[in-house]
Amino acid sequence: MREPLTLLKALPRYEIFLEETKHFPELDVSACYTFLQLLRTGDELLAFDELILSGYGIRQGRFNLLMLLKHCPSDHDTPAELAQKTGVTRATISGLLDGLEKDGFIERRTDPQDRRTVQVHLTPAGHTFLDQVRPGYCHWLARIVEPLDQEERQHFVLLLEKIQVRLAELASELSAQPCC
Repeated sequence: MREPLTLLKALPRYEIFLEETKHFPELDVSACYTFLQLLRTGDELLAFDELILSGYGIRQGRFNLLMLLKHCPSDHDTPAELAQKTGVTRATISGLLDGLEKDGFIERRTDPQDRRTVQVHLTPAGHTFLDQVRPGYCHWLARIVEPLDQEERQHFVLLLEKIQVRLAELASELSAQPCC
């Protein structure tokens, strides 16, 4: 299992941030503390997700790719399209597909209309594997958010979506700026 980042395990207390405003009065203490808590929680969630999936003998990247193929099936999923959909490089997708193909979970087929193109398909063994893993995996996901009632979960999702929109805006702004 991947350990959460050590720096995020022992976050500074809120009071430490307040103390920093003596030197940096423009510091938004609440924003900094909230961001670090979100980052820490995300890191712990990733580590926990890896632990759950390792119990099923699969890594996150492979599992996510199988889920994508299962729930967003297309008759024309090429390795390049899958790389774009998952946000990873073509080299990374090739490695993931190689492993999944070796396990018998996916197969690559030549496109009948364009023999230069390869399409990726989930095999019956891939479907069976997902059918076996999903109930237990979903059980763990439910246990993680169990302390939140339905209304809190909906509100939390809305808050996360606001942050995701802001991240996209900032990423676009940052990529538009010249380097250095």
